[in-house]
Amino acid sequence: MTMASEDGTRQQHYLEPSFSLMRKLWRISRMYFYGDRKSKARFLLVIVLILCAVCAGLFVVMSYVQRDFSSALSGKDIPGFYRAIWKFVGIIVIAAPLYAYYHYMQDLLSLEWRVWLTEYLLSSYFSNRAYFDLKMDGKLDNPDQRICEDVSSFVRNTLDIIILISSQFLNIIGFTGVLWSIAPELVYILIGYSVLGTVVTVKGFGSRLMRLKFQALQREADFRYSLVRVRDNVESIAFYGGENHEAATIKKFLASMVANFREIILWNRHFSLFNNVYEYAMIIVPSIVIAPRYFSGEVQFGVISQTGFAFHRILNALSIIVFKFDSLSGLAAQTERLESLLSALDDHSGDVRLMKRHLGKTSSAIGLNIDNDGDDTPLLNMRPEHISSGLSSHTMKRETNVVNIVPEAVPSGYISREVGPGLVLKDVSILTPNLKTVLFTDLNFQLAPGESLLVMGPSGCGKSSLLRAIAGLWSRGSGILQSPLRSETFFLPQKPYMPLGTLRDQLLFPVLSSNSNASSMHSDGDLYEALEEVKLQELPARVGGLGAVKDWSDTLSAGEQQRLAFARLFLHSPKVAFLDEASSALDANNETRLYELLSKKLEAYVSVGHRTSLVKFHTFVLEFRDYHSWKFCHRNEFVSI
Repeated sequence: MTMASEDGTRQQHYLEPSFSLMRKLWRISRMYFYGDRKSKARFLLVIVLILCAVCAGLFVVMSYVQRDFSSALSGKDIPGFYRAIWKFVGIIVIAAPLYAYYHYMQDLLSLEWRVWLTEYLLSSYFSNRAYFDLKMDGKLDNPDQRICEDVSSFVRNTLDIIILISSQFLNIIGFTGVLWSIAPELVYILIGYSVLGTVVTVKGFGSRLMRLKFQALQREADFRYSLVRVRDNVESIAFYGGENHEAATIKKFLASMVANFREIILWNRHFSLFNNVYEYAMIIVPSIVIAPRYFSGEVQFGVISQTGFAFHRILNALSIIVFKFDSLSGLAAQTERLESLLSALDDHSGDVRLMKRHLGKTSSAIGLNIDNDGDDTPLLNMRPEHISSGLSSHTMKRETNVVNIVPEAVPSGYISREVGPGLVLKDVSILTPNLKTVLFTDLNFQLAPGESLLVMGPSGCGKSSLLRAIAGLWSRGSGILQSPLRSETFFLPQKPYMPLGTLRDQLLFPVLSSNSNASSMHSDGDLYEALEEVKLQELPARVGGLGAVKDWSDTLSAGEQQRLAFARLFLHSPKVAFLDEASSALDANNETRLYELLSKKLEAYVSVGHRTSLVKFHTFVLEFRDYHSWKFCHRNEFVSI
């Protein structure tokens, strides 16, 4: 999340030329109408535009009916009066269902467009772990709001603007002919007046109000996020007694949001004053121009009303920026936010492609092949002996003491990853995603099937970062890392993730319980057995069965969540498991029983932990002294130290 205080760094967006904003608007809009559902999208848009044209035509017809109606009244023409009445009735009979269907088609197109754009963003957001990398990058605030709220507002406002421009363009075409036939000078007055109003609106209010609208979206998101954080951490806040601190923090976000809204209200007042003067100043102009001709008998009384009607329809059309500036400024802010999200996702995809090309060059240099299809396909198809020759899991012991390492000392490329049994690291150096910190250099060890590793060291030395690199969450650095396919590995964090859903969903995560494969792989009996293994056999009865839906993060204690995570691990039966202090909330008896089960059920596993009692459950120990000093040894050697 980016705090509202950082708004100043983003203000250049509002000062960009309008053509740049239009280019961004076109980029986002064309995605739907040129995408995989373009046939349906274009069909719906064509229907809406056709209905828009028909409705605009009805307004032109209405102006003539209004003229005849007024002329009949002024001339006391009774037959003409009733003819005009029946014309009105006929138009209403046609217009009522037409307008209802017109708005229905608008809403349908808006919904289809929103669904498509939201699905597209969600697919990109969860592709190649973009959601994780964007969070680590920290440059994009509140992607959740952009996907949820900004997409909805953008689609609705964009469609409104498209229809508005289309209808106003048709009004200009239809009514300019009417007005030109009556009083050509009024056409010139309209053009000059609308140009003047548009220039004043854009120059006097444009950049200011668009900046404020952008800030409003961001500060509302920050305020909402601060409340969500409290909801997600109620117990910790209560234990600390941090209510006053959190209330004060949230009130700061509220004050920032309110200050922004106060400024918006102030500038809306200024703009409303100008808008009212602009609109009302022209009310009597058509009558002033036509009245002398009526007094001289050149035109009928109804022509005055027809002229006023046509004049104001054209004025509204030419002054679209003036009268609809509030919607346009909101659309500008939403466009900027969505375009920056799309750019960030595109940049992330580009980084992924760059990484694959980089690894492709590396593999070509040593005569290897590349196959990048799917998460379970290794980027480097190397035989294990290519990287593990000369390494013995029983004899390899290395201790390094490297100090004052600067990022430039380690290549800022990517760790080469390949598939193979066990776990092998060959000259691996790891950098943080921002490339500013070197965590480890020249890390070497091999873990064969049937062996296990305990990673120990002081807090903050980078133990969890090693697991991030093994999982592929962090990929910058150098060296070669061999591990099984992603589908054959499983990671247990210290705080297990409890997804929304049933108890069955918790056990089967990340596989959906509704997935037919999940049902065929694991019966309810398997789930009960897994719960019994971790001593949670009473849990289904306590919560209402495997189909019970709860807020599991609040329902289960930290220890119960960790035991349930072990049950989840046993059900998935991976070849290699990685545990990041996954038993830290457990008592010694439960921890011992679970690690005994772990050693029986899995080929290999890697644990991060602080307790020396864990050493006996592992074959080897990798001990970090600091970021650049480490020792790999057999557990017996570690115990003897």
